[in-house]
Amino acid sequence: MPGEGVVTVVVKPLGAALRDGDRVRGVIRGSAVNHGGRTSGLTVPSSAAQQEVVSAALGDAGVSVESIGLVEAHGTGTSLGDPIEVEGLTRAWRGVTGRSQFCAIGSLKGNVGHLEPAAGLAGLVKVLLALEHGVVPPSLHVVRPNDHIRFEETPFYLADRVVAWPRGEEPRRAAVSAFGMGGVNAHVIVEEAPAAPVRERLVQDSHVVRVSAADETALRALAGAYAERFETARDDWETADLCHTANTGRSPLEFQTAVYGRTAADLAAALRSVAAGSVPVARVDIDLTAEEAAGRTGSTRSTPTPADAVELVRAGYAHIDWASLSAKGARVTDLPTYPFARESYWHTTDPAVVPGPAAAGGEAVRIEWRARELAPTLAAAPATVRLVAADAEIGRALTTVLRDRGVTVVEPGRQADATIVVDAPGSRTSQDGRPIELGGFWDELGSTMKALPAHGQLLWAGFHDVAVHPGERGALSPERAAMAMAVRAAGAESRKPTAVVHLDPADPAEVHAVRLAAEYAALSAGPAAGADAGTVVAAYRRGVRYIPEPVPTPAGPPYALPASGYYLVTGGLGAVGLRLTERLIDRGAKRIGIIGRSVVDAESSAPLRELAKRAEVEYLACDVSDPAALAAVAGQFGGRWGRLVGIVHSSGGVNPFGAMHRRTWGDAEKVLAPKVPGSLNVVRLAKEQGADFTVLVSSIAGTQALAGRGLVDYSLANAYQLALAERENDAVTTVTAHAWPNWTGIGMKADASFSAAYSLSAEQALDAFFDHLRSGGAVIFPGSAPATPPEAAEPVESVESVPAARAEAGASTATVARAAPHALPAARTGQDVARMRARVRDAFVQVLGEDPGDRPLQRLGLDSLVIAELTTALEQRSDLTVDPSLLMRARTADEIAADLAAHEAPVSHRPPTPDHEDVPTSALSALLRPLLEHDGQRGPGQA
Repeated sequence: MPGEGVVTVVVKPLGAALRDGDRVRGVIRGSAVNHGGRTSGLTVPSSAAQQEVVSAALGDAGVSVESIGLVEAHGTGTSLGDPIEVEGLTRAWRGVTGRSQFCAIGSLKGNVGHLEPAAGLAGLVKVLLALEHGVVPPSLHVVRPNDHIRFEETPFYLADRVVAWPRGEEPRRAAVSAFGMGGVNAHVIVEEAPAAPVRERLVQDSHVVRVSAADETALRALAGAYAERFETARDDWETADLCHTANTGRSPLEFQTAVYGRTAADLAAALRSVAAGSVPVARVDIDLTAEEAAGRTGSTRSTPTPADAVELVRAGYAHIDWASLSAKGARVTDLPTYPFARESYWHTTDPAVVPGPAAAGGEAVRIEWRARELAPTLAAAPATVRLVAADAEIGRALTTVLRDRGVTVVEPGRQADATIVVDAPGSRTSQDGRPIELGGFWDELGSTMKALPAHGQLLWAGFHDVAVHPGERGALSPERAAMAMAVRAAGAESRKPTAVVHLDPADPAEVHAVRLAAEYAALSAGPAAGADAGTVVAAYRRGVRYIPEPVPTPAGPPYALPASGYYLVTGGLGAVGLRLTERLIDRGAKRIGIIGRSVVDAESSAPLRELAKRAEVEYLACDVSDPAALAAVAGQFGGRWGRLVGIVHSSGGVNPFGAMHRRTWGDAEKVLAPKVPGSLNVVRLAKEQGADFTVLVSSIAGTQALAGRGLVDYSLANAYQLALAERENDAVTTVTAHAWPNWTGIGMKADASFSAAYSLSAEQALDAFFDHLRSGGAVIFPGSAPATPPEAAEPVESVESVPAARAEAGASTATVARAAPHALPAARTGQDVARMRARVRDAFVQVLGEDPGDRPLQRLGLDSLVIAELTTALEQRSDLTVDPSLLMRARTADEIAADLAAHEAPVSHRPPTPDHEDVPTSALSALLRPLLEHDGQRGPGQA
């Protein structure tokens, strides 16, 4: 950033209000940045490289080095790094002065530690504070100077004690260096700020203040803090400075509002209204154009007045020229700091299915509906609502109620603050027994989510989509239940407050209208209700409001697998299906028919050969979404083995993570095919043939909104399975859907943060599978946080999801569904693990100089530099791409070795080592590699 400019830094304890005098100022007289320079593992470039940057900054500043009283050095504190830095500074200064020991030199790292990329900024703060207080502070813990630095031959003396630094005739100046891990090679010359000139009387009719925060709660808290500060403003200029600082000196965040007034007292009162919740808050819509914003507000001015600006901000407009609204001559001043949230960072629990004390590990829960009244709320602020009602009578009644409450209802197609969609009691029903067409719903939901503004809210209401009471299960529509779940997942994905209301078909339109208006008021009044906790879910029956709550459920009735007859497993060669097939054999199954969409050669398939050693097993290719094809293969199996005893339906697939409104129905339908028509077909087949049971292998994404983020189509498909099991279960053929969380090391995983709290080990899952083989209905396995972090696996449920080469190359029961470099399906031997353990210990000896033994890694003081070097050393020894986070989460070096051995191919199967550029890398590994391997002063593998 060459050139001159004013820098202001505010220094205050976190969360404390600031007063005049808490700010520190300086002028950047010159600076230089070496964009092409590289850093070494010592985090310091060569002395020649530093000399170049320092000389450039001095030349840019155009000031005498003898006017500089303090150098804030990068100061690595290493025996080699510090002499290199002092040598570079001395070479640069000796070109323009012969004086010695006239300038103090120190480093903040001895006081606060190494802040890595923020080290230069921290040094700048120190220099500005030194200028403000007129003292050079000491660097702590300096017992004696470094033996490799002869300070008497340099322009510098070591700042090891407090030294007065009074103002003189010339401005005081300092220099700040930043050479390090963050990739910044910079040197800045800072001059004390000149005395502020006296300003003339301010002439300005009104002021505007913008308040911006990451969420609505923080915004209202910040507005309250701003109000307190404005109440202390002493004159009009201080008020103008505060407005200028709020509008131009704070980063714009996701939520915003604004107020205006003539005086500081007016602004303070308006800000207190924001804090109290009576002023609307908007979500920033970065795509909202000036024309669209003007259309919402009615403003036609090219340069908005303060009142216009407030309306535009509250409409979500993000492109106001705030500097043009500041008073001429306004300055940046102190203003309260941001109110950071105090909630737990890892809070990812959807209250709809919270595992209770009795539902940990492999224990199961069911959803029961409990009567809960709607909490009283304040009247919703005036807003615009787009109403889409399939039933005209409900639409008219709801429009009337909303308008009576001050809500503006706009026509479909118009943009609004919220959208309410109400399905009709008799809509979307199939006429011939086939599944309801979901393609139209998918397109409608995608369009609705896309049309909602950034601050928008969605309320979706439907009928026959849940069975609140057992007697309703026969009328339950699995398609409608799937739609409701997709709405919840889409709302969680886009972080828009969302409510799903299940209405009673017996109620009249007027009753529906009153209840929906109340639910909308609660949704709009709460701070981002449902945006982080999934969605608000409620149902009404006979005038009573219900919400879903999880309750522990006991295991199903005892059941011994008959030795006669056969069992059908769909997707039985997938990562999960294969384990379930093996468990059926363990429990007594003698004949198993396996089907999948892929054509598999039984002779060359290792999994089939292994299964055939223990039972009669036959594989046939079949698309389960084709009922005729499914009936045909069942006829083949039945002709050979007799009666169909039970079906385990584990076919399925998943699309890559992505926003649902960008996913076409054609792509979504590929995920739905095995789980929607496929599930219906296997259930019908089981009932037609009088099978004892059908198990639908489903996912927790079908019941928890957060698990469906980025996988709304997958959430839709699994919710269908859960509702289908509720409807179709009967006394003859038990139909059970298991909603599984991540199986650690196997697959069926949503996103990393969700799986961190919802996981089961494979053994827990297999035991639970048989415990609830004939439980009937929807059974949910919440899981719990694993003892060790779950594998980074994508959902893999069937042979269709596994590359054919892997499926045919001998995938065994130890197959791990993980896209790891060089990972091939093969069991690890003790020799493999021992070999990797030796490599890991060699890497630690190279970097740390000692073997860590069994000591916890957390006690070794591994910082990011050491982790980066260890990562490179491990990659060089293992021919694997190593995720640096492995070193952060592993407890011992042996755990690192076990993880790497699990993903290393045996020597006989290992492909040639690819070129370095072709090795897949994590983002952090890619960032760190150039810093550690390509520096001109150190080659790969050198200490």
